[in-house]
Amino acid sequence: MDFEKIKRQANQILESQSAENSYIEYKASADQLDKILKTICAFGNNYYDNDLQFLFIGVEEMNTEEYKAIPKIPIKGIEEGKLEKCKNRLNRLRSFLYPNVRFEVVANRYDDKSYLLIICPRQTGGPFMVSEKAEKDKAIHLKPGRYVRIEADSRIAHVDEEYDLLRKFSNYHFSSMSTTDATLDDLDIDLMAEYVSKTSDREIMENLGKRELAKALNLLDRNDPQESRVKNYAVLMFCRKPERFLRYAYADVIVDRFGSKKRMTAKSFRGPVWKQYEAIIDFINNNLLDTLVLRQPGVAENRKIANFPFAAVEELVANALVHNNYENSNPIQIYLSEKEINIVNYNKPLPPLSIKDLNERDIFFERNAENPELRDMFKAIGIIESFGTGIGEAKNAMAENGSPQLYYKVFPGNENITSVVIPVNRKYLELTNRREPKENLGIESQTKEIKEKILGSNLSKNTKENMLRLFDEFQDSVFGNREICTLLKCSQTSATAYLKKMDQKLGILSRVEGMGKGKYRFLTETLNANNSKSEKE
Repeated sequence: MDFEKIKRQANQILESQSAENSYIEYKASADQLDKILKTICAFGNNYYDNDLQFLFIGVEEMNTEEYKAIPKIPIKGIEEGKLEKCKNRLNRLRSFLYPNVRFEVVANRYDDKSYLLIICPRQTGGPFMVSEKAEKDKAIHLKPGRYVRIEADSRIAHVDEEYDLLRKFSNYHFSSMSTTDATLDDLDIDLMAEYVSKTSDREIMENLGKRELAKALNLLDRNDPQESRVKNYAVLMFCRKPERFLRYAYADVIVDRFGSKKRMTAKSFRGPVWKQYEAIIDFINNNLLDTLVLRQPGVAENRKIANFPFAAVEELVANALVHNNYENSNPIQIYLSEKEINIVNYNKPLPPLSIKDLNERDIFFERNAENPELRDMFKAIGIIESFGTGIGEAKNAMAENGSPQLYYKVFPGNENITSVVIPVNRKYLELTNRREPKENLGIESQTKEIKEKILGSNLSKNTKENMLRLFDEFQDSVFGNREICTLLKCSQTSATAYLKKMDQKLGILSRVEGMGKGKYRFLTETLNANNSKSEKE
C-alpha cells in the first residue's frame, strides 16, 4: 500500500468533512475498543466491496440537530506521547478476530494534531467474525458474531447477510453448481441446437453431437467421471421441464383486471428460462400493451405514447430472469393491471448494490450476477445487449414515452425482495379512462379445467368432493390451513395434506406472499398435463 497517498486521502476526507458511510468511521478515542473491534470486523467482511476503508481514531463526530456523523474540526487528536500505546492496543484487537483481518494502524497529522488511522483493504479468506473471547475480555465485552457495515452502521449480520458473505467469499453461484438428479439425458438436443443457431458460434457448433455440444457449452460437471451430470444453468436453459429438478424455476403472471385485487387470474410460464422470457413478453405485449397516436394541430409528425413502453418491459423481465435466485422457494411473480406492471423477485440484489442504488443509478458495471452463465447466454442470443445497462435503458424508455419513472419498492426491515414497478403513462390513462379494459387481459375463467383436473385425479372420492368444496368456496380468495379446517371441520394435519396434494400433485395452487405463512390461491388458468408437477415433487 502507498501509505503516503492514503494519508493524503484521509486528510481530504477530514477537510471535506465527509459523513460516516460504508467505508468511513470516526472514533474520538482508542478506549472505545468494542466499537472499534466490531467496525474492523465489519470492514473485513466489506459488504459493499469497497477498495479501502478508513477508521479514524482521535476524531470526534458532530451530533447536533443540524449535523450528524461528520468529523468535528478542529479534530480532538491524540497526544504524541500516547500514539504508540494506542497503536499497540489497537493491534492487540487482531487476536479477537477469526480468521485474521488484514489491517494497518498508521499515525497521521491534520492541522498540527496527530491521530491514528486504521486502514482496511479488500480481503480474501472470509467471512470474518469476532470470537467468543472478546465477550469475556473486560476491556472489550463485545458479543461474538459476524459483523457487517450497512451504510454507516456496524452491526451483527442478519441471516440473509451472512448467506451473502458466505457466497461472496466462496464465489458461490447456485447456477454454477452441479445438479443432484439431472443428467445429460434430461437436456433437449433441439433446444441446444436452436440456442446455438442464434449465436455467433453457430458455424463452429452446429454439426456437433449432443455430448460434444454440451462440452462446448460447458454444461457438464467436469468432476463426473461418467461425463453425465450437468450444472444447474444447463437445466434452466435446455431442459423442457426444469421445474422437475429446480422446483420454482418458473414465473407466474398474475392479472389484476380491475386493480382492486378482488378478482385476480394467473398464468404460469414454464420451460427453459429463455423460452419463458419470449412467452412472457409475447403475452404482455398481446394482452396489455397498447399505443395511442396523438395528432397535434400544426405539427407534421404525430406523437405516439404507450401505456407501458415495450423496451422497459423487455429489459426488466430479462433482468428478473437473469438475477433470480433459483435456489429459493418462490417463483418470479409479475403482476399486471391497467395502472401498473409489478415484477417481483424473492431475493435482493447482491452486494455491493442496494435497492437504493437501483432507484438512483442507471449503470451498474460492478453488479455481481446471481447467475453469471445465464447472463452470458442471454447476451449471446441478444436478449440483453450489454451488462449493467438494462435498468438504465428501461428508465430511458419511460422518459422518452413521457411516463412516470419506474421505481423499486423499499420494504421495511430485512425483507428479501426486489420489486420493480412500471407505472402507466398518465396521459394514456387520461385519454382512455372511459374505455373498457381489454377483455379480461386475454385470460378466461378456467374453473371447468380445475374441476376436471380434480375429478380426473386418482384421489379418493371423499378427497375429490372436499377439494371441489374448497374450490367453490375459495376460488376468488386467499386461504390456508385455518380456512380449510373451518370449512371442512378437519384437523390441521388433514388441511396440510389437502394443500400439499392441490399444490404439488395437481398444480392448481399458487403460493401468496406478504399475507402470512402458508397462504395460497387457486390458479384460474391451470397447467396442462405436460406442465403439471411430477409425482416425485
